Amino acid sequence: MYNIYFENRVLEVCDMPEVPAYGPDAVVYHFPELADLDALPELFAASPKIGHLIVPVPDGRMEEGFQRICKAYKQINAGGGLVSNAKGEYLLIFRNGYWDLPKGKQEPGEDIKTTALREVGEECGLSDIKAQELICITRHCYRQDGVLILKHTHWYRMFCPDAAIPVPQREENIQQAVWIAKEKLSFYTDRTYPSIREVFEKAGLL
Repeated sequence: MYNIYFENRVLEVCDMPEVPAYGPDAVVYHFPELADLDALPELFAASPKIGHLIVPVPDGRMEEGFQRICKAYKQINAGGGLVSNAKGEYLLIFRNGYWDLPKGKQEPGEDIKTTALREVGEECGLSDIKAQELICITRHCYRQDGVLILKHTHWYRMFCPDAAIPVPQREENIQQAVWIAKEKLSFYTDRTYPSIREVFEKAGLL
């Protein structure tokens, strides 16, 4: 299964046997040919009343169908981190009215794990951070200069050996960067993006 987020809405690509239970704002998109998927990103972007678009791909061709959808976007890679410290706290940032995790775009020639470490350091003013295993890759899209962009963000579990005070990167419109105790995370994850909730879920924290 693959999720592509568009703000608080999601386009979900799955195998035919995996069609999930869905709510009143969901639509199941059935199509006769994989070629019909080419127009799906623009269709979804132009349909704000559809909160959950489910695309079951038959005949075990989910990967092929997902890649076909991706080609309709301009694609970029990004890296970010779910950072914990020696106290068992987790690093969150507040930006544009939502709680978030530090992340940013990959530079040319840069390894994606290096991207993740660099962006966490820059956005939160921390230097002594160690990257660990990959948690997951989330995907979200947005429109920029009339073009649909699909960002693939690689999320790494990270560790900061002390509880250094983070410094928010103001030029990136980050208003706060704070350590949050594990038992208090639910308050913040209720006030974040669905893609960020997915990171916490895949990390076993929700």
